[in-house]
Parts: sequence; structure tokens; C-alpha cells
Amino acid sequence: GGPDGLLDGILGTENWRKGDWQGYQSQDFEATIDLQSEKMVSDFNARFLQDSRSWILMPTKVEYYSSLDNVNFTLVKTIENTVDPKVDENTIKNFNYKTDTAIKAKYIKVKAYNFGKLPEWHQGAGGDAFIFIDEIIIK
Repeated sequence: GGPDGLLDGILGTENWRKGDWQGYQSQDFEATIDLQSEKMVSDFNARFLQDSRSWILMPTKVEYYSSLDNVNFTLVKTIENTVDPKVDENTIKNFNYKTDTAIKAKYIKVKAYNFGKLPEWHQGAGGDAFIFIDEIIIK
């Protein structure tokens, strides 16, 4: 658990009740990873879970940013969600981006945008969706 739980290499399963996921309701998710020194980065990945019956929906999009000073960040990539919110079975999606040209960075920021209010077709219509994330992998 805690912030280190997102970087511990333990991948959650479709059974989120086991506790390997971190959930955020009614808010976007944002984390900044300190790589400790400048590194060449070419692979960005964050894993999310959807269990729409439990109000857990994929983020609408995930953005990756890089920085050398933890102040000025540059958008590396935006990845739009492709999982239908009406999918009933629990689903895990990797929001992965690999670049052919490595980027020099000391800090990586990951932003995931919450689905927001549950739509009219949902049994919890009007309630606030959760984002569930379990691992961020930067190479």
C-alpha cells in the first residue's frame, strides 16, 4: 500500500478485493516518480482496472510527462481509453507508450482523468466513479 505500492512490481489481478489496487473516487489521479538521476526513458506504462458494477471505471485518458527539474514538465504522450464503460467483466488495461527516441528525464508524471459521474444507464447513476491503479512501470 501507500505511494510505494504503485512501484513495487506486484501486479494486481481482476479480483481487486485482494488489496493490490489503489482507488481514487471523484478525483483525477496524479503521481510524480523521482528517478533519482537523469535517465533515458522510452517505455511508459500504467495499469488500470475496470469493474463497472462496483463503480470502478477506466480513466478517460492517461498522460505522461517528463521533467529534468520537477518544475517544468513536458507532455510526452496522451493515451485515450478504448474500454467500453458498459463492459461487465472485470478488465485490466495497460496504458502503455513506447517511443523509438528515448527521452532524458529525472521525473515522470502520470495523470489519469476520472470518468466522472456515472451515466444514466448505470445502476449507480449520478454517483462518482473510481479510478483503480496498481502499477506504474517506467523503463
